Amino acid sequence: MKRGETFVRCLECTLMMINPQPELAATSATYDEHYSEAYIRKAGKKLKRCAAWTKRLQRRFKADGRWLDVGCSAGFVVKAAQDLGFDAHGVEVEPAAVRWGQDTLNLANLRCGYLHEQHYASEHFNVISLYDVIEHVPDLNNLVREIYRILAPDGIIEIRTPDVGHWRTPRDLSNWKEVKPSEHLYYFNAKTLVKLFAAHRFQLAYRRPMLKTALDMYFKKA
Repeated sequence: MKRGETFVRCLECTLMMINPQPELAATSATYDEHYSEAYIRKAGKKLKRCAAWTKRLQRRFKADGRWLDVGCSAGFVVKAAQDLGFDAHGVEVEPAAVRWGQDTLNLANLRCGYLHEQHYASEHFNVISLYDVIEHVPDLNNLVREIYRILAPDGIIEIRTPDVGHWRTPRDLSNWKEVKPSEHLYYFNAKTLVKLFAAHRFQLAYRRPMLKTALDMYFKKA
């Protein structure tokens, strides 16, 4: 338990989560204008980092076409993908971050809201990225189903999320900085993330080794 919320682990699949789940309003309240401002203050560093991420994916998978960044915040990944020649899009629930990306980075393809509300065309995107996003999502199955629907047949997904199974993750998880009540709802290891995506007809394309306590995994349609 941490700050009054109980964290449990499934004895069968080992997925760790908050149970019972907090109300959506409590989760949404963790992402406000102040949260975005703290992120935007590091814009220079974030843009440089996102440029490296997008170049790495493009090189490994020879990717091109349309890129969607889910949970794009102020659009740093969208800007980096656009600079590489992608038709780059982003969706984010926090309005202030979206406005900053539109006004400061001149990104026309940022949308505010949840992914399922955008009604993107089926098989529309060649790349979909979720960087430090999936652990925040209340309905994992709906998210992955929607990703499957809008991903092109030969498309690629990159997922980055904290790794509860990493060798550097503390055994006493109450000491792990990634355990965040009402914010991080789910805690994956490689097995549980693969199992989630396999249930929706995805297969693992590549897992990048990580020194930090995180997973960086790429999936494609099976």
